Amino acid sequence: KTDFINFISDQEWKSIEPVSSWFGPSSFLMSSMSALFQLSMWIRMMVFLADCICPSKRHRPPQYPHSSKS
Repeated sequence: KTDFINFISDQEWKSIEPVSSWFGPSSFLMSSMSALFQLSMWIRMMVFLADCICPSKRHRPPQYPHSSKS
């Protein structure tokens, strides 16, 4: 905590080089990465919902034939 307070009060932040425009939050690169992440989350949600509505056979317990022995 004291290091942070000293960093601000001594104005050491002025000697730090700013983030490159390529890595800024509004840059094309970061916007593209954000869009890809959101798309992957949307696809995951759709796959989850589809699996809940229509489960695949791999999630069902195996069906064993009933024997007619008495």
